[in-house]
Amino acid sequence: MDEKSLNLKIEREYKMRGDDLGWRFLYSPVDVLKKAQVAFIGLNPGGNKKPTGHAEFATVSGSAYEHESWTGHPPGESPLQQQVLALFERVGVPPEQVLAGNLVPFRSPTWAKLKDSKKAMAFGKKIWKEVLENTKPELIITMGRESQNAVADLLNVSSIQKVTVSWGNIAATKGKYKYGRFVGLPHLSRFGIMMRPESTSALDSLFS
Repeated sequence: MDEKSLNLKIEREYKMRGDDLGWRFLYSPVDVLKKAQVAFIGLNPGGNKKPTGHAEFATVSGSAYEHESWTGHPPGESPLQQQVLALFERVGVPPEQVLAGNLVPFRSPTWAKLKDSKKAMAFGKKIWKEVLENTKPELIITMGRESQNAVADLLNVSSIQKVTVSWGNIAATKGKYKYGRFVGLPHLSRFGIMMRPESTSALDSLFS
């Protein structure tokens, strides 16, 4: 895969959209595009302003979930980072080796406030289809309903099963796609299931 070409595609689309909060594609080093066994895909980067010191296309080294300071917490210690790191530990892959990124790279305070979100989603699905077909990870995990539905659609995920996570009526999903397994998790910033004893059996079922 031509990483420079992919970077330029995102930068060009960002400028055409007229956004001003920045963009972010990967939370991992660029080499994960070639050899990652696990992918972790969220919806889009959140925030009301463009952060300083955060790479746009990919990190220089290491995982942003482990080495960056988010929302005033020490590096790797924000609640979302802790949940995601626990997820990576469960699947047995070092954070820097996970193909971790945003389905839609354009930042917004909330998904509802992202301009032309349908067009942005179509763009995100197009670039991730290229990425996943090139990398062929054995396990693809999504976070949040929108990401789950979009990635399941572009991968033609089959044999989908719902798995309740012992948090009201909240459920995760699991299924199969051409090259491996698919797991769709609820958003871990709202539903901290990774270190929650009540959700352990559900996690065992999802990742067994």
